[in-house]
Amino acid sequence: MFDEPDDILIAGAQQGDRRAFGALTTRHRDAIYGFACRMLGDREQAFDASQETFIKAWTGLGKFDTGRPFKPWLFAIAAHVCTDMLRRRRAPTVSLDDPQVGQPAAGVGTNPEHALAGRDTAERIAGGLAELSAEQRLALVLKHVQGFSYEEISEMTGQPVNTLKSHVHRARGRLAEIIGDPMEARR
Repeated sequence: MFDEPDDILIAGAQQGDRRAFGALTTRHRDAIYGFACRMLGDREQAFDASQETFIKAWTGLGKFDTGRPFKPWLFAIAAHVCTDMLRRRRAPTVSLDDPQVGQPAAGVGTNPEHALAGRDTAERIAGGLAELSAEQRLALVLKHVQGFSYEEISEMTGQPVNTLKSHVHRARGRLAEIIGDPMEARR
């Protein structure tokens, strides 16, 4: 069952097959959790957001348009859950010891100085994400971390493509200011 394509599992889940939905959950849980970690900056809240995302997906699966891809629909739910959680709290926090958030960049090597520099950069980026508006953070993470196109993000969020491009551009500039990359800040 776990190697069947999403559309077969969705059809089963829409007929009430909990094992089919369990397979979908298993397939997508790490991506949803990683997304929630980057959006919320807190592992416990990310876990809660992931759980809520899959509960909402299960209860809304009857309304899912099977002619559309499942992954963007699921990320749209996660984006709404995370945005709601961010709105409910006053100041976002970032857990810098979270391995999902504070990983050094790939290819840093085993040189301790490089590893320390990579960790420092990752921590500054994680802290910078927490300083962005919810809209900027959402657009940036969906575009550059999750790899969705602007058109897919537009469908998920209901925002126009040009607005999303503006959010990403401003978010990149703000992050560059925070982490100290003056060349990127001028782009």
